Amino acid sequence: MGHAQCDSHLKGKGSYTHAVQIVEQLAHAFPQSIHDITPKLVNDFKLMRLQTVKAATCRHQLAFLSRFFKYAKRGLLIDIPNPVCDITLPKPDKSSDKVVTAGELRLILNELSPTMALIAELAYETAMRRSEILKLTVNCLHLEQRIVDVVDGKNGTRSVPLTLRAIELLKEAQRLAIAERIQRGRLFSVAPHSVSQAIRRARTAANLDSNVRLHQLRHTRITNVAKRGFNNAQIMIVSGHRDTRSVARYSHLNAKDVLHLID
Repeated sequence: MGHAQCDSHLKGKGSYTHAVQIVEQLAHAFPQSIHDITPKLVNDFKLMRLQTVKAATCRHQLAFLSRFFKYAKRGLLIDIPNPVCDITLPKPDKSSDKVVTAGELRLILNELSPTMALIAELAYETAMRRSEILKLTVNCLHLEQRIVDVVDGKNGTRSVPLTLRAIELLKEAQRLAIAERIQRGRLFSVAPHSVSQAIRRARTAANLDSNVRLHQLRHTRITNVAKRGFNNAQIMIVSGHRDTRSVARYSHLNAKDVLHLID
């Protein structure tokens, strides 16, 4: 049933493979019938997971389990209560509030290979997700219009506006792709986990805090855009979010950031 939900809602999107992995993890944790999964079992799962993973990971898995029950009830018309609604979800990690400084970015880039540095800086300049950057092809680029197409991203297909620096990076990515003879017009031929691993190693080599992560580069771009006074609709074009709640979670503003807008 979990695979049916993935096929129904996520097939062809960048998050599909990740969702299938979560389904398989949940299937292993809950081998019983869907009707026999109780709030007690879900809470025991939560406590067990919190011993080995971060709160955000556990929260994400529980949210997926909750969506699974909603799909069973609304999509398959199975009359069943949602046991996740009866437990307290772990609080989100504080680390997601991290905004990467320009100095921290330079230190990270100095420790990366040319290809990995391009990917990291593109995340910083465009707010694109790791999967979206790695799926880019030459046909996605419209550099004269300062636009790049994200095809089958987490929230579908969209166009991303490019900074002048992002255009320079994409031109360099094209040059490297030709030099390395990457097939099918792809700009990059690296595995997603390799990028995250490279960032972690660079962070360690640069002696930076563990909160400096690849995904925080995306958070940082969204925050910087929000600081410039963009409204929610404009920020959502940059970030690719579908709702304002996600924008609020990703744009880490404080009172000082809006002082120039109120007078």
